[in-house]
Amino acid sequence: MAQRRRYDSPDTSPMSAFKRRGAAPWIVLIAAVAGLFGSGQITEAKLERMLRAAWGVLVQEEPQQRGTSRRSRGDTEPLSGLARIIDGDTLDLDQTRIRLRGIDALESDQRCTGRGQGSYDCGKQARDALVALIGGADVTCVPDGSETYGRVVATCSVPRRNGNGSLELNAAMVRTGFAFDCPRFSKGAYADEEKAAKAARSGAWSGRFEYPWEFRGRDNACGRD
Repeated sequence: MAQRRRYDSPDTSPMSAFKRRGAAPWIVLIAAVAGLFGSGQITEAKLERMLRAAWGVLVQEEPQQRGTSRRSRGDTEPLSGLARIIDGDTLDLDQTRIRLRGIDALESDQRCTGRGQGSYDCGKQARDALVALIGGADVTCVPDGSETYGRVVATCSVPRRNGNGSLELNAAMVRTGFAFDCPRFSKGAYADEEKAAKAARSGAWSGRFEYPWEFRGRDNACGRD
């Protein structure tokens, strides 16, 4: 039975951000600012702006941190709930960072060249594509028992919007053209989806791009020629 934790939205409160990022440096900063406020050297309005700016940095930077799973290696128990999307192949679910198995999506800071539109943020579009596929639905992920960089490797799905079965996100992301088959891990499971995306010139296939593993400087990471 899937472990299911339901929550309305990710906790992005200042205290939650402080806990994730490590409180000590920020406590020192806030204490110093509060001291200035108490001495009358800064106004209440300026203090509020400074605190909001600090919070903004925390919330903006947090998704870039490498995830650490609270699940043990080898755990294959499914988990389900609302997800927070990190990038085109990574999401947070039930306090666990998940890496979609067998695919590799364009990196968050990656740019591509599209026909008639020049350079564009294809890495951001990869994340947006995963957000759109999920559409706010509960995500169910089935881990394969392995981890990579502290992320649980899993095959994930959401209910189809027409109510007929489920949509596998790993395969669907490859069909968007913003992620690619990684045969070293998928054993070629998503090769057909990639061929279809290429033929339809979907996503990054509409122009020029680097494969994400090449962009990272790891040419053989996916076992592709």
